[in-house]
Amino acid sequence: MQTVVNRPAHTNGGERGAGGKPARRGPGHALRLFAVDAALVVAFVAIMSVPLTGVPVHEWLGIALAVGLTTHLVQHTTWIVTTTRRLRTASFRNRLNYLMLLALFVGFVSIIASGLLISEAALPFLGIQPPEKGFWLWLHLVSVGWVLWLTALHIALNWKWLVTTGDRFIRRPLATILGGPRSSRRP
Repeated sequence: MQTVVNRPAHTNGGERGAGGKPARRGPGHALRLFAVDAALVVAFVAIMSVPLTGVPVHEWLGIALAVGLTTHLVQHTTWIVTTTRRLRTASFRNRLNYLMLLALFVGFVSIIASGLLISEAALPFLGIQPPEKGFWLWLHLVSVGWVLWLTALHIALNWKWLVTTGDRFIRRPLATILGGPRSSRRP
């Protein structure tokens, strides 16, 4: 007999199984979500460090980030579909999160598309000559500012899940490896 574990909506998207009970996920589901999220944060920070990485690395990391964001969206498809269906009756927090994520999606699409259109390394490497930069550079820079603010809001809205999951997959294993206290769990 399996026991149902209470999981934040972030991990199960409100998905329902047989009999209307919350859907069960395997133990590695939260770890996969957390790993992709962590990789996206690392890639995003590296991408924002153009003076350190240089333009070619910046562009290729941007393309890799597009793949990572697609993976992130696929992992959260159930939440997206469920929340879209229930948007009119959803809580204020879920509606705010949904609209913020939609704006974040548009911002990232704008960054990636305009970034490709101003490419100095990736597209020429593939034999494609990008158009004049003018408007596309402006759009790229404005979108980056927009996405930075929205990403901060996204992190703030999901802070509890991030801290809980980080504790589960980073602090506790490190404490075990280093011989510290096993857990801060309450009985």
